[in-house]
Amino acid sequence: MKLDIFSLLVLLGALQALFFGIFLLFAPTNNRQQNRMLAFFILILSYNGFETLNWSSELYRYLFIFDMFPFVLVFGLGPSLYLYFRSFRAPAPMRGTWRYFLPVFASGAFRLGLVVLVVLYINKVPVFVDLGWLDGWFGAIAEPLSVLTFAAFLFFTYREYQALMPANIENGVWVQEEAAIIMRWLKTLLIVMVFFCFLWAGTVLYAFIFKVNGGPQYYVIEVCLVALIYWMGFSSYHRTRVIYIAQQKKTQTFYDQLPPAEVEACVAALEKAMVEQRLYLDPELTSNTLAAHIGVPPKVLSAVLNQRLQKGFNEYVNTWRVEAVKDRIKDPANSHLTLTGMAFECGFNSQPTFQRAFKAVTGQTPREYQAIHVQNRP
Repeated sequence: MKLDIFSLLVLLGALQALFFGIFLLFAPTNNRQQNRMLAFFILILSYNGFETLNWSSELYRYLFIFDMFPFVLVFGLGPSLYLYFRSFRAPAPMRGTWRYFLPVFASGAFRLGLVVLVVLYINKVPVFVDLGWLDGWFGAIAEPLSVLTFAAFLFFTYREYQALMPANIENGVWVQEEAAIIMRWLKTLLIVMVFFCFLWAGTVLYAFIFKVNGGPQYYVIEVCLVALIYWMGFSSYHRTRVIYIAQQKKTQTFYDQLPPAEVEACVAALEKAMVEQRLYLDPELTSNTLAAHIGVPPKVLSAVLNQRLQKGFNEYVNTWRVEAVKDRIKDPANSHLTLTGMAFECGFNSQPTFQRAFKAVTGQTPREYQAIHVQNRP
């Protein structure tokens, strides 16, 4: 292993991005999907950093994982960036986001298939394709295609930024100061990404024109990537914290101005909507539709949920859904239903969301809870 100054900087940058990406996944926020998209973006940069370290420190002689799955996660940079910008004006949670990551799934499936063929070849099983040619063909296609994919998503990201001009942000959710912070951050991030896109495209074009494969031309973009990782870590952490604190202060200030009678009336209306009308059974339920149903402005509903009930909208609704699933599990009449079937009947539309919400409410997985209560049935 060769650990020079460059490799050490790459290692520290990759570790910083890794830790910050994990922090974002679990950090408190009013828009969890927003944090998640930024976390995916930074974690992909972290992976790229470790990939760079693999060849700069000559670890590739011992580690083969990066050679097995090149140009896979890089396809997720564009979708993550685009969905991060979109999350500032789209209702949370956004649905169908997995479709934007189809290039990641497709390249990953191809590489996995190639790995399987290599294993078969090593074990003397006949394969009817030139594996070296297939690997080279993938590399020749995937690298320029990853640049084009990122450029396309960058264009759509710019369109989202245009739609997020301060005049369009005044929707009763963001205050002017908060909007200014957000727009400055997004503008800076967009400019940096445009520069990175041109540099990336230039590097790939240089390799194509001069017929070079690997070599010094990649050092420039790799150094810039290290700088980008450090900048993303420090800058995005500061701004996400500022935005979150501004949102919390704004919500708390607004809540303090609400008459106590209005707050209690809202709480009572929420209870009625859940107990009597069981609105939580609707998988398409949003904070806006719930607010309209109980006859309060969305801003009031958000303030009451966050300050009076100490829960976000999704947490509040999912708690009711979990209680409904628990009732179904305890009822012998539902023994023919699967846990997923019960979850979907109770308003969940995602198996992972159901699993996380159930564990958060009960401290047990659905399967563990079912095993205990089925065993204790009379």
